[in-house]
Amino acid sequence: MAHDVVVRRLREADYPTMEELVRRTWYADGDPNISRRLAAIDVLEGLARATHAMTAELNGEVLGVILGSVRSEKTRWHRLPYRLRQIRLLPPLLFSGEGHRRLAEELEILRVDDDLRRETDKTYDAEVALFVVSPAARGKGVGGKLFGEMMGLFRKLGVREYFLFTDTSCDYGFYDHRGLVRRAERHVDADGKPKTFFLYEGGLL
Repeated sequence: MAHDVVVRRLREADYPTMEELVRRTWYADGDPNISRRLAAIDVLEGLARATHAMTAELNGEVLGVILGSVRSEKTRWHRLPYRLRQIRLLPPLLFSGEGHRRLAEELEILRVDDDLRRETDKTYDAEVALFVVSPAARGKGVGGKLFGEMMGLFRKLGVREYFLFTDTSCDYGFYDHRGLVRRAERHVDADGKPKTFFLYEGGLL
């Protein structure tokens, strides 16, 4: 199947599909309206950090998305439109008990990610800001092809080391299998559900 998959640049028309992929992967529980807003905020967070975006497509269906951020290309002005769109999505979450609680959980994840970055005490050339693959495509080589295309782009741009965040709710074994190194981890107990967050480092020498 993977050889039939087309990897192309992400288009703005793909955003709703990307948001739905993220919602089904990480925000499937609870009020659907809240889940959709959280997924949209998560996508906008990735886009605010990204300088390159790719999607994997088969027969017109988007199967996965990867966002990469090259540090030398990042600008503050690039982030502004996405930050403004995030702000517009917030009010219904702030005035809902469930929305407020789940938003607080997301902010805690960002805080944990910041702690992991400080723990490594390194400056990386690039980041994989978001990587999500449709459940229907997992195990068929689609994720590997999409990730490989981003790594190829990183190499062309002179990236030597990159990092990414993941956790135990994801298929983090994918990164172990590809030879990335786990540089930092943090255990968190949220609502009685233990979860471990990781910072993985990859090299492209």
